[in-house]
Amino acid sequence: MWNATGKQILMETKNKLKELLANGSPAEIKGIFLFNNNTPVELIVKKFNIFSRYFFVRYFKYEDAPFHQEMDLFNARIYKGEINSFLNVCFRGASKTTRTKLFIAFCIANDTDHNKRYIKILSKDTKNSTQFVTDIYNLLVSTRIGDLYKEIFKKSLLKREETMSSFTTNTGIKLSAGTVGASQRGNIQDESRPDLILVDDFEDRNTLRSAITTQTIFNNIEEARTGLSKDGSIIYLGNYLSERGNIHKLVEKIENQMIVPIKFEGKPMWDYYSIEEINTIEKEADDFTGEFLCSPSAGHDIFFDRSSLERMISKEPFKVVADFKMFYPYNPSHRYGSGHDVGGGVGLDHSTSVFWDFSTIPARVVATYKCNTIQPDIFGDEIKNEAERYGEPIVAPENNKFDTTIGRLKQIYDNLYFTEDKKIRAGLTSKVKTYGWNTNRMTKSTMLFDLKKAVEDGQAELTDEDLISELKSYTRDDLMDNDDDVRLTTRHFDLLMAAGIGFAMRNFAEATKSNEPVYKQAEYESPMLDN
Repeated sequence: MWNATGKQILMETKNKLKELLANGSPAEIKGIFLFNNNTPVELIVKKFNIFSRYFFVRYFKYEDAPFHQEMDLFNARIYKGEINSFLNVCFRGASKTTRTKLFIAFCIANDTDHNKRYIKILSKDTKNSTQFVTDIYNLLVSTRIGDLYKEIFKKSLLKREETMSSFTTNTGIKLSAGTVGASQRGNIQDESRPDLILVDDFEDRNTLRSAITTQTIFNNIEEARTGLSKDGSIIYLGNYLSERGNIHKLVEKIENQMIVPIKFEGKPMWDYYSIEEINTIEKEADDFTGEFLCSPSAGHDIFFDRSSLERMISKEPFKVVADFKMFYPYNPSHRYGSGHDVGGGVGLDHSTSVFWDFSTIPARVVATYKCNTIQPDIFGDEIKNEAERYGEPIVAPENNKFDTTIGRLKQIYDNLYFTEDKKIRAGLTSKVKTYGWNTNRMTKSTMLFDLKKAVEDGQAELTDEDLISELKSYTRDDLMDNDDDVRLTTRHFDLLMAAGIGFAMRNFAEATKSNEPVYKQAEYESPMLDN
């Protein structure tokens, strides 16, 4: 009985609403849509949906999907200041940008408290952000809106800004366009700061090709966010193209987010698209997994097979000494080898070590080290200390940047990887040794593709959770990166590089003759476990 009564009341309310919208006075119609700071977000969303369909029915030819209601609720919570950030990375074609434009226009027209007075739109280039502002302006000056909300652009004695990239309403609301490619530093007065920022279309394949460009965009977005007014908030709109980009950073950072693929378990997430249309999109799209499934980990961008890495079982170290993590104890009958990536020791890139046991099937990582403050020459002593714990195996430090590590090891350690080349001088032939591993375009590709094959064939056990995480994030674009200045490099894969170099030592490693590790345990260390 209650359900029947409830449905009847709902039907009567809808009929009254339709009658009011059809025959009500301007004041009565506006009364349906107006809200203030005390209006609950759920009611704001209902008002928005009625408003947008009443004035802009052309945008609503199909029923909304359930995720559209969630999207509207997030936008309303952002506008009211209940949350300060929202990440919307629904699939391309989910109507996230159009819906957000409609919502901003709705708020400008109907918020009697004018909760957001300065709204800033940022995009990768000014053309897109200007178009965003222009579209909202055109919504507000459309004939039906203009007739009902004459106060928005009412003529007054006050000089108002009204250009393609910026406008100010008679009610005191300002919208302006900018670019994430430029610094966002501006006025420090709180009343001059934006209280709502929308960041739209700020990442694509071109920006992702450059780690420097990607980091610059992120820095500028962060600069804009920290430049918000005290109660300001920010909305990010974009497509989840790659795990090397800023969208991925935001996915890991922001609590309030929506990630909606175009289909789930073989069914469309919105009836606007049939499964046949989705299949056609999949055949024609350059990056269906990123743009439409919001799953870059399954796309062609990823270098190491994600499913293989998901099957990897990480292990807790049985002993950790000064950042050196030991996962398996030394076995004198086994063949070991290690690779080392050398950092500058100034808190940027890390100096890393990865030790491999090549006598097990699969070959496995037995120990790792990672530190971004150790000096390159001291790292030489650290490598010696680590290697002695595993029977003094062959070690291969990278020789590209810091000669002091190699120089120190040549003084104190014998089993150092080297290459030998013939050199002819004055008619005499001599052999020249080059110590350490030189990572260039050819050797880098070879060692990483060898490691990739081993991982995917089940011939490599990575053991360390941090190392596995680096492999998951590594992309084909990272393989092509060649930033010489570590200050400009935003994505460091130092453990991965050490692992790749170390795995290349499988062809040079030999079992040690000693039955015990060469390392003599210091008094402050607890006894080495045997598990």
